[in-house]
Amino acid sequence: MRNFPMALWALVIAAFALGADEFVVAGVVEEIAAALHISLGAVGRFESAYALGVAIGAPLFTAIGSRVSRRFMLLSTTGVFLAGNIISLFGPNYGWILTGRIVAALAHGAFFGIAAVFAAQLVSERLRGRAIATVFAGSTAATILGAPIGAAVGRALGWRATFGTLVLFGGLAIVGLLLLLPRDLGHKATSRADHEATASLRDQLRALRRPGVLIGLLTTFLGYGGVFTGYVYLAPQLREATGLGSGWVTPMFLLFGIGLFLGNHLGGKFADRNLPQALMGSIGGLAVALFALTALIHHPITAAIGILAYGVGAFSVVAPLQLRVMQQAADAPDIASAANISAFTLGSALGIWLGGAAIDSGLGVTSVDWVGGLIAAGGFGLALVSRRLDRTGTAVHLAHHH
Repeated sequence: MRNFPMALWALVIAAFALGADEFVVAGVVEEIAAALHISLGAVGRFESAYALGVAIGAPLFTAIGSRVSRRFMLLSTTGVFLAGNIISLFGPNYGWILTGRIVAALAHGAFFGIAAVFAAQLVSERLRGRAIATVFAGSTAATILGAPIGAAVGRALGWRATFGTLVLFGGLAIVGLLLLLPRDLGHKATSRADHEATASLRDQLRALRRPGVLIGLLTTFLGYGGVFTGYVYLAPQLREATGLGSGWVTPMFLLFGIGLFLGNHLGGKFADRNLPQALMGSIGGLAVALFALTALIHHPITAAIGILAYGVGAFSVVAPLQLRVMQQAADAPDIASAANISAFTLGSALGIWLGGAAIDSGLGVTSVDWVGGLIAAGGFGLALVSRRLDRTGTAVHLAHHH
């Protein structure tokens, strides 16, 4: 990481800001519901709308910006994120706040998709996986800290101050990007390594039809889909199955967060060494961790071990999944990379829905773990198919050997 340029750290700061937007509202749902005289379910629709905005906006925003530099797009998406949260901050009613959430979400997926490509361009080929993982480390930190920050600020200064915090994060992100992102990267094809910057919209869309890209997107959809199946329902599992009091819930979530950081680092490192093996190993490990958690969750000590392993597995898949799609898209990675962010989001939505359906059908709160394991196992199967495509020469590779 010492060899990483400062521009990469500017991307990390922006990734934290945009990543926090996905979780920060969770800390003040009760305050928003009380202030606007609406139900908790109505506040929950803020996050449903956000997820939908991410899924739609990622490829759409990237396609619109296919004729301009990636630096311009990174600044533009961060600006849209900032504008959306300003709307939510000053929105006088539910409709305006919901609109602000959707506006902010439209830029979210496009930013992460383009940031992954940009980060890969900033470093040598042997460090691309770790560079992508480093950018997503900002999102990892936001996953852990977003809700606590939202709750702390909301309770101290009021729920609107939570959106004000996001505006502050967005402003800092734009300043960092303006000062540190190189102006010449991703604008002209100054070398063969940077040729992907000139791919036309037609080429970008054509890349989405490649078998390797399609299978890569489906692998992300299922391989990551099991992550949030258990995460969203982790607190009730700890109370009902493990028998822990509410005071132990936060430490267990912090333990899960430690696992996320470890997994994110390991995923990037192994993706650089051997991407196909990293892909199968990380998704397979996630599936095993989820199946094991179904049993481990019933005792405090084994639950702690299982949650740490779950956290490692949860984010070890991120860099391999993202780098895989970028490689398969070859010289037209932007829209494919953004579409993969949509696949992450839609997979999460699928997992959360299936987990809730399992609980509502009477299978018990711990059923979410083996349901998540089944979803991840589906992603592992697709990773095997992808490996077979590699061996038959059907898939397209980004790396060229000279």
